[in-house]
Amino acid sequence: MDGKMEKQSLVQKIITYSLYPLLLFVPIFLALWMIDQGVNDLIIVGAISLGTALAIVVMEYFFPEHKQWRPEWKVLKTDLIHLLVTSVFPPMLFQAVLAVVFLALAQFIAQNVGFELWPHHWPLFFQMLLAIHLGDMGYYILHRGLHEIPAIWPYHAVHHSPEELYVIASNRAHPIQIFFTFGMQMMILWTLGIKAQALLMFSVFVAVNGQLQHCNINMRCGIFNWIFATSDLHRWHHSIEIPESNSNYGNNVVLWDILLGTRFLPSKVSIEHDHIGLPHGTAFPDSYWGQLMVPFNWENVRYDRKENPEAYKKRLEAEKKGWVYPRH
Repeated sequence: MDGKMEKQSLVQKIITYSLYPLLLFVPIFLALWMIDQGVNDLIIVGAISLGTALAIVVMEYFFPEHKQWRPEWKVLKTDLIHLLVTSVFPPMLFQAVLAVVFLALAQFIAQNVGFELWPHHWPLFFQMLLAIHLGDMGYYILHRGLHEIPAIWPYHAVHHSPEELYVIASNRAHPIQIFFTFGMQMMILWTLGIKAQALLMFSVFVAVNGQLQHCNINMRCGIFNWIFATSDLHRWHHSIEIPESNSNYGNNVVLWDILLGTRFLPSKVSIEHDHIGLPHGTAFPDSYWGQLMVPFNWENVRYDRKENPEAYKKRLEAEKKGWVYPRH
């Protein structure tokens, strides 16, 4: 009996530590193969994103991190609207308005320095790795600012509002925030002269890892917690405790968090099911339109508003001391 339990425990451990690399790298190498076969770019991104999402949904059902992280229909409905609207149109708008500017800048730089800055001769896989690290440099700067600058935190609070993490929760975000976070990554890559196939692989990685970050799968990422922005790390970024959520800012990789001292992963890797979201007392709306209006109605939404006297008093005391919101 003990031997059988030990065998089951070993098998469970193997599954727990195998799921992240399998769910990340199988889609990546499948995308590389599809590029080699000449498949259309849109088909590649669509097929890989949808296929990964379906695989994650199955894993969420059979191997959930927390059974409580199964959203009600009203939550799922709002997040589906974010998926279909918010995650699509802001990047399209930024690309339509500003892509030509940065591409022209890349051409200007290449002409004046005498060579192209982007290493087009590298294998696509390594170009992808370079892209996710350089793109994350811009993302890290803006993401950290969204947490530490009071005026723009309400735009990012939308992304931190879910009280359960699951695959589609990755898409909940304010469109104004998406416009700028997408832009901060892309402006660096465009200016360096990245070409279509490398950019495609960058997009595939962002889509796949973004779903894995927010998924409700009982998996541990091990050594990958020192390389990529994994679910182990990102769940703590969604912590209800502000000092904990002000960490792990990387979107794809953890390099900038390590260098700048913001990587956070306690020895107890797993986070409790009720330990994510915005601080208790936040009056966050459920509807898509209500969430779009949050930055413009923040005084009536924030947890330390006048209606919560104790929290409001602490807020006033902190502001008098010149502390950066949202610090307790």
